[in-house]
Amino acid sequence: MIRIKITVLVLFFLCNNLFAKEFPECKEYFFIKENQTEQKQSSLEKILNEHPDNLQCMLKLSSLYLRNNKVSQGFDLIRRAYVLDPKFVESKNISKILDIALRLSKLKEAARKKSDLKLWNELGDIYFEMGIFDEAREAYTISLLLDATQTKIEILLAICYKNLNQNLKSAKRLKNIVQKEPYNFYANYYLGKLLKNVLKHKKEGEKYLLMAEYIINYTKPKFEDEAEFLYLKNDLEFELGKK
Repeated sequence: MIRIKITVLVLFFLCNNLFAKEFPECKEYFFIKENQTEQKQSSLEKILNEHPDNLQCMLKLSSLYLRNNKVSQGFDLIRRAYVLDPKFVESKNISKILDIALRLSKLKEAARKKSDLKLWNELGDIYFEMGIFDEAREAYTISLLLDATQTKIEILLAICYKNLNQNLKSAKRLKNIVQKEPYNFYANYYLGKLLKNVLKHKKEGEKYLLMAEYIINYTKPKFEDEAEFLYLKNDLEFELGKK
């Protein structure tokens, strides 16, 4: 099992450092202005399509993918470059994230080959912990296609949508869970907070928050630990104006 923890700020810092050096080739790329991201990507993809072993362009495109939140694609390119020439990749700034890139790329490949929902969930959990919610969303979506009964994964997917500012999609998924499982604490809790604080449906949101309060007080749902229980209980009291 692969366990990786890295903060979003650290990843962002490393990705920015990947641009510290310009690669000597990919000449077409240099004629594009700094803020023309789509043209940069298109130009690099075109070069790689014509010259698939061009390592300089491969790493340049991987850096661009990482900065544009296409993390999985960026990691896959780093791995591809590493297979072609390990020493070349290890000599570049990108080697700072080489380990995580190789591990996550391999995990994704294994999940795809085996069609294994546990591997997709593991990949989603890693990206979720890293705060890379678009990649987590993709992994959880595939997992649910393999087994639609995974309530926990469906809730995590809804949280991904919320963090990607797709709030209506998030609310719809959470409502579907509540309809199937009326006493699911997390679905009621997150739906209540989303409706009340983000979508500004205060009364409707409070209805779900009151249900979450009832569940936590009378049905004894399982939490990760005592600290989570106390945090959620206190937050519910705050949301419902009892603090």
